Amino acid sequence: MGSILRPSALQFLDTVDRIQSMLSKAQTEVSSGLAVTNASDAPDQVSEILQLHANIAQNTAIQTNLKAEQGKAQTADQGLQSAGNLLNQIATLASEGLALGATAATRQSLGQQASSILQQVVSVANTSVDGQYLFSGDKDQTPSYQYDATTGAATRLQVTTATRQVQDGSGGSFAAGLTANRIFDARDASDTPIDGQNVFKAISDVVSALNGNSTSALQTALANVSGASSYLNQQQTFYGTVENNVTAALSTTSNLSVSLQQDLSNREDANQAQSILEMQQYTTSLQAALAAEAKMPRTTLFDLLP
Repeated sequence: MGSILRPSALQFLDTVDRIQSMLSKAQTEVSSGLAVTNASDAPDQVSEILQLHANIAQNTAIQTNLKAEQGKAQTADQGLQSAGNLLNQIATLASEGLALGATAATRQSLGQQASSILQQVVSVANTSVDGQYLFSGDKDQTPSYQYDATTGAATRLQVTTATRQVQDGSGGSFAAGLTANRIFDARDASDTPIDGQNVFKAISDVVSALNGNSTSALQTALANVSGASSYLNQQQTFYGTVENNVTAALSTTSNLSVSLQQDLSNREDANQAQSILEMQQYTTSLQAALAAEAKMPRTTLFDLLP
């Protein structure tokens, strides 16, 4: 069945429909700030826009992770600095035990202080952030050491490795942590503590020498404390490197974020000034079309019949 509308009426409705469609698009661009809100708005840009959104989300996730790693590295660095200070205190206690006039009772008292410091170093080895033990490597849900009050020694609870890598935002990655086994309890291939590197053994040797009132053992232990202190400083530099890597990676991801957002903006953002102008033009055109249609004569052949 054909249309009963006259051709001019059909043309008018088609014109109004097109103007309203363009007006609606301009209004959407003004309200959303986007020129592309549907695939039909720019079919040739859809794939690139979707990929940019995915890249931005990935870059944001990397930035979030880097900031978390930055906090962990800073905490680890501070922890090792604290451990270094505690080792210096151990060296001071050992020196006091070797001083002229030091008695067995004096050394016994110094030994108790040294035991307390060993307990504090074990606490540093078990430093945790948000439920993760920073120096427990790949097994970061559990501590690696505990202080045994009965024996006055640090007891190893687990041996682990640290294989976790952190993405740097440029396609690369870097190691983010060391284990307490390596930092505080350095051992050789036969699992024997290494004198001059093993922090726990160096402190324990001082404790034993003071409690045993042995000056010769205390001299050897003091030398090992000096070596362990140097070794600990070397491990601490690792976290300084991690902090530098994180800072560089955050800079890279920040620059990438700006670049990706700019690219996305170029592809999907609307020209607000142009969209407002078009909205005004289409509104005027629509009003003019409606006004013109209202003035059209409505006389028909039947109106002319007597």
